[in-house]
Amino acid sequence: MMERVDKTTKMSGDERRIQLIKVAISLFSRKGFNGTTTKEIAESAGVSEATLFKHFANKHELYNAILDYKSCEAGIEQIFTLFEEAAQRDLDEKDVFYQMMLQILNYHEKDEEFLRLLLHSALDGHEFAQLFVSRKIAPLYESMSHYINGRQKKRILRGDLPARLIVRAFIGMLIHHSMNKLLWDKEQRLVKASNEEVANVFSEILLSGIRNGDKKR
Repeated sequence: MMERVDKTTKMSGDERRIQLIKVAISLFSRKGFNGTTTKEIAESAGVSEATLFKHFANKHELYNAILDYKSCEAGIEQIFTLFEEAAQRDLDEKDVFYQMMLQILNYHEKDEEFLRLLLHSALDGHEFAQLFVSRKIAPLYESMSHYINGRQKKRILRGDLPARLIVRAFIGMLIHHSMNKLLWDKEQRLVKASNEEVANVFSEILLSGIRNGDKKR
C-alpha cells in the first residue's frame, strides 16, 4: 500500500524526484502502465502535473529514471562487473553462477513490487518492457555470453551449446522460481527452500548439463 503524502512537506529537488519515482513505481505495479496517468502520479505525490513534468519532461524520461533507480538498488551493474572480472581472472563457473543467482534471487525477494511492474509492462505490451530488455537484459546476455564463450574455448564448458541459450536457461530458472513465489506459491507449499539452497541447486543443475564430461571440477 502506498504511503499517504503530506502535501505540506518541503523537499529538495532530488528528494522530490525520488519521491515521484517511488510513487510511479507503486502505481504502475498495482494498476499497470495503461491504467496509470501522469495526473494520478502527481496527485498521489501531492504535487501538480507541472511539477511532475518539471522533473521528467515526458513519460520516457520517467521510465528511464525508474530503470536507473531500480538498477542502482539491485546492484545490476555489479552483476555485469562480476562477469567481466570472472572472464579476466578465470574464475570458476560454479562460484560465478552461484553468486549471481543468489544476488538476483535476493533482490527478487526484496522487491516484489518491481517484478509486478515488469510483469504488467510485458502483459500490456508497454514500451517499458522493451526499454528494460534493451538497457538491462541485452547487456546481461552480452556479458554472460562473453564469459561462457571463454570457458568454452578452454574446453571447460561444452562448445556445442550456444552461449545465449545457456544464458536463457540460467535466467529462465530464476524468473520461473521468483514468479512462482510471487504469484502462485507465496506460502511455499510446493517448494520451501532458502535462496542459498536454490542458487546452489540451480547452478549445479545447469552446470551438470553444460560442462565437458571429461572435466572433473
